[in-house]
Amino acid sequence: MPTGVDVSLTSVVCKLLESVVKEQMVKFFNEEDTFSNKQHGFVKGRSCLTNLLEVFEHLARCLDEGYGIDVIYLDNRKAFDTVPHQRLLTKLKHMGVD
Repeated sequence: MPTGVDVSLTSVVCKLLESVVKEQMVKFFNEEDTFSNKQHGFVKGRSCLTNLLEVFEHLARCLDEGYGIDVIYLDNRKAFDTVPHQRLLTKLKHMGVD
């Protein structure tokens, strides 16, 4: 297989439906003001980069004020691959999503 070619196991219809559902859920959560100011994923105008910049700014401010800083790096790459579906559905229902 040539380099740079992605193989998708999900059909186009599934991807389209996922996109529509995500768009509607984000719209609902924005209207309900559910997202925290610290939320960067799924929020328009925010990303991993904006999150990193905010953390960097906070750390720089702490250093300027003379505080010491300890940092722990966590790799959450697979953290959401095994979300218990029933727990997720229960939390969504509690937030108003049936």
